[in-house]
Amino acid sequence: MGRNSPLSHGPESVNIALFDASTLVGKGVKTHLLQRGFPVGQVRSFDTGAVEEGGNLTEFDGEAMLAVRPDPDAMTQVDLAFFCGAPGTGEGLLDWPERGGFTAIDLTHSANRKDGVPVVNAGVNPRAIHSLPGIVASPHPISQFLSTFLAPLSRALPLEEAVCLVMQPASEAGEEGIAELHKQTVGVLSFAEVPKQRFERVLAFNVMPATLGRGSGFSEDWITRETQAIVGGKPFLHALRVLLVPVFHCHSFCCWVRFAHAVDQTGIRKALASEPSLRILEGSGAATPAELAGEEGILLQVRCDPAARNGAWFWGVTDNLAAGAALNAVRLAEYLVSSGFLPRKRSA
Repeated sequence: MGRNSPLSHGPESVNIALFDASTLVGKGVKTHLLQRGFPVGQVRSFDTGAVEEGGNLTEFDGEAMLAVRPDPDAMTQVDLAFFCGAPGTGEGLLDWPERGGFTAIDLTHSANRKDGVPVVNAGVNPRAIHSLPGIVASPHPISQFLSTFLAPLSRALPLEEAVCLVMQPASEAGEEGIAELHKQTVGVLSFAEVPKQRFERVLAFNVMPATLGRGSGFSEDWITRETQAIVGGKPFLHALRVLLVPVFHCHSFCCWVRFAHAVDQTGIRKALASEPSLRILEGSGAATPAELAGEEGILLQVRCDPAARNGAWFWGVTDNLAAGAALNAVRLAEYLVSSGFLPRKRSA
């Protein structure tokens, strides 16, 4: 069920559909739509896990509505849809945009492997959307921030190699992941039995390879290929490992980058300055998940490698909820509108 009173009036209003907007990513999409003043018209809400015939209660901009079972017949007035469910939940929806004559932005990683579907970081390769799309895939959250960070370096200072260690927070597993880490932490401190349904092992006070997590929906090799495809240009060697760490919010990463030529701090800073979402912290400034949760952008510390004139170390932190897939999806929606790639339907 959708709201009938649009937030924006006139020909620029966009009728949207939100799928699984009660997830952390879905909540982030709603927040950014409102904060950035996206021209929202009518809103329809769907829940791929809805069991009750009447749907589940949700809201948009403080107005209550029902998130009902997905129904292609209810998409007749929708211009733009956001698929916000868990990895893979968008698989059965990928042919809906073509059938229903609307555009969809997929955040479930279901479309990322489909031929002909552009995987787009709004700050790096928006021109990958080169025609009227049926569906656009948002990158994996790790591909998102790695491509944002590596793209300006690659353009200004050709890369030879990047070796990245990414530390993934519990919130990438949704609210279930946050709740399980909290219960595990309390349980370990109380010497009690702890739940292991989401992570399969004890994550509290522990570190483990992310691939051990049930339903992770990705591999390091896939992420490196997706990152390079987004960055484009001359290919470079890219190695990646992802660890699950007992942190609620924010990815953090440590990357060693080898350039084609000798580099210095001035050249690196100049290259990174071309991307407004990157912010270099001076000295030993606070750059940890606990201190940067809730901030947009990617916070970086840079140190040239004293053992290699063409190498540099980068430490980065980015909030996966404030600046990850949800923000990218809304920026993609803005690009679709401003570029004229988003066909509109008349309101009912």
